[in-house]
Amino acid sequence: MSGRLWSLLIATLATPTGLPAQSGQFLVRLGRDTLAIERYTRTADRLEGEQVVRSPRTVHRLYTATFGPGGAVERFELVTHNVSGGPGPLERKATATFSGDTAMMTIPRGDSTVTMRVKTGPGALPYVGQLYSLVEEVAHRARTAGTDRYTLTMLPLGTDEPWNVEVNRLGADSLTIQLGPIGPLRMRVDERGTLLGISGAGSTMQVTVERVQGLDFATLGKSFAPRSLGTLSPADTVRASVAGAAVAVRYSRPSMRGRVIFGNVVPWNKVWRTGANEATVLETSAELSVAGTKVPAGKYSLWTIPGPAGWKLVINRNTGQWGTDYDAQYDLARLDMKVEPLRQPVEQFTIAIEPIGKGGVLKLEWEKTRASVPVSTK
Repeated sequence: MSGRLWSLLIATLATPTGLPAQSGQFLVRLGRDTLAIERYTRTADRLEGEQVVRSPRTVHRLYTATFGPGGAVERFELVTHNVSGGPGPLERKATATFSGDTAMMTIPRGDSTVTMRVKTGPGALPYVGQLYSLVEEVAHRARTAGTDRYTLTMLPLGTDEPWNVEVNRLGADSLTIQLGPIGPLRMRVDERGTLLGISGAGSTMQVTVERVQGLDFATLGKSFAPRSLGTLSPADTVRASVAGAAVAVRYSRPSMRGRVIFGNVVPWNKVWRTGANEATVLETSAELSVAGTKVPAGKYSLWTIPGPAGWKLVINRNTGQWGTDYDAQYDLARLDMKVEPLRQPVEQFTIAIEPIGKGGVLKLEWEKTRASVPVSTK
C-alpha cells in the first residue's frame, strides 16, 4: 500500500481535525468512594491532562497525546508520581509511538525499562485505566462516523494485546461502549461526543463517571495522598477440613461502598463471578457431595445465578480464567441454594466453609443475603 493511501486510511479511522478546543474535568466514583479525579485540555493536535487515582495507592499522573494531520495519535506519554508514600519508585514514565499499524512502547519494569513493538491496526488509541479523556476520544470518533455501531482498537499501555472496542448508539444522547473485557458501559454524550457521564452499573467495571467543574486538584490531591483505597477487591482464601477432605476456596472480595448490590451491582438472573477479578476457585482433596451432587476431587470454578426467587450455584470444570469468561459447556452442575436474609448488612463479600458434624456448609454472604449449600464427603 502506498504511503498516501495509508495516510488516507488512518485519517478515516481517526478523529477528524478541526475539533474546537475544549477542556473538562471528570469525577470517578466507586459507590460512595471517590476513585479518581481528572482534568484535561484538548486542541486539534494535542491532548494533555492530569489525574489523581487512589487505588491501590494514590498516584498523580501527567499525560500528553499528540495527533498527526489526519487526527491519528502519533505519540502518548504518561508520567506517574507515587504520592502516597507506599512502596515503589517515586516516578515512572511510559511512552507509546504510533505509526501506521504499529505501536512502539517503552514501559518501566522493575528497576529498568522494556521496549515493546505491537501490531495495533491503523488509528489505534492508547488505553490507561480510569483515564476518561481517552474514552471521550472514542465517543468523538463514534459520533463523527455517524453509524449505529462503531469499532476501533485501543492498546493498554504495557501489554502486547490490543483491545477491540465497540460503541453502539442507543439514542440521541446515549451510547454503550465495550472496552475489551470492560463493560458494557453506558455513556451520556452531546452531539459532538463530549462525554457527560458514564454508568458501569451491572457491568464488569462498576464505576460512575461525572463531568464536573471546579475541582481543586491541589487540595484534593493532597487530601487523597494519605488516604489510598488499597486494592478494591482483595484476594482471599478460605480453608477447612470437611470430614477429612481438605477444601479451599480462592476468591476476591468486593465491598458494598454504599451501593445496592443484588439486582443492581449484581444483576438478577445472570451468571455472576461470585466475587471479583479472576474466577472463584474451589479445590478439594477428596470427592465431595455438594447439595447431593457428586463432585470429584480436583479444582473447579464457582459461579452463581442470583435471583429474587432463588439462587443457583454453578460448579464448572474450567479454571484459571478471568471472572467474565464463563463457559456453560464446562458445567458440572447447577445446584439450588438456600437463601436467607441477614439482620445486619455484610460490607465485604465473604465466603465461608463451616464444618458441621460429618459435613459442612458452604456459605456466601453480602449485603443482607446469605446463600448456602450443604457439603459432605461420600
